[in-house]
Amino acid sequence: MLVLDGAWLVASERSVTTASLRGSGLGVAMLAAIATVLGLIASHPRITATSRGLHYRRLALVAHSGALLVAFTNVMSVMSYLLVTLAPPLVDERLAALDRMLGFDWPQAYAWVRAHPAIDLIFKFAYMSGLAQLLLIPMLTGLLGHATYLREFVASQMLSCVLLLLIAAPWPAAGAYVSYGLASPGELATVAHFGPLRDGTMQVFDLGHMQGLVSLPSYHTTLALIFVQSMRWTRVGFIVACVLNGLMILSTPTEGGHYLVDVVAGVALWALTAGMLHVFSNRSTPALSGRMAPTQPA
Repeated sequence: MLVLDGAWLVASERSVTTASLRGSGLGVAMLAAIATVLGLIASHPRITATSRGLHYRRLALVAHSGALLVAFTNVMSVMSYLLVTLAPPLVDERLAALDRMLGFDWPQAYAWVRAHPAIDLIFKFAYMSGLAQLLLIPMLTGLLGHATYLREFVASQMLSCVLLLLIAAPWPAAGAYVSYGLASPGELATVAHFGPLRDGTMQVFDLGHMQGLVSLPSYHTTLALIFVQSMRWTRVGFIVACVLNGLMILSTPTEGGHYLVDVVAGVALWALTAGMLHVFSNRSTPALSGRMAPTQPA
């Protein structure tokens, strides 16, 4: 994907800001270096058989997973922007029509949520929790020794992101915020790059200020289900994840400017990802997971 990004950027005479490239590369390099050092320490004969060796291996796996996710997220963010520049016809009218067929009135739902400040606040918190969960869940899962679930989390996010762009590229949508014209200036600002990318006026990308421009499927919905799936190793955490991410999915139409059909497609994307990973897997437990002695469910 990195090679494709680079070739496309050169061919289209677009670029990524040097400062953001340097910052992203440094972050990935630091995490990779930490993972390497911790792995070497853990493999030392005097440490490997001790409890410290176990802790070092867990830390190394978390750092390694972090490096993979940071690198992959940046590469795929650039690819998502490049795909928007293809500018095929928008499908907003068809998505809105499907919503009406499902009996969902987006403007009415948006107005109702905004008219109830308490619900609006809860929905905003739930929707914005996605970034925190993206950081905390793999850290917590890895540090407590659940290597199998951490590897599943990383694989699910990477595969679902690839599938997301393959689906979204031929069927782009500006989103309900733009389509219905009811959003606040702050909400419209979250998709401000969509138009300039499609009309060719945005030629330089800043990795530090990338926006989520995919409407169909809703990736927030897919991630919410991946978060729940990844917390199966703890009863308490699983229940909390179910409640929080259930609210995230409910909040997606009004807080993310998505059509209801986007949410349905997000659920389908998660199911497709989980099914493909199940088929691809030739064994139920990675070799490292046994060595890391996962803790018992809380």
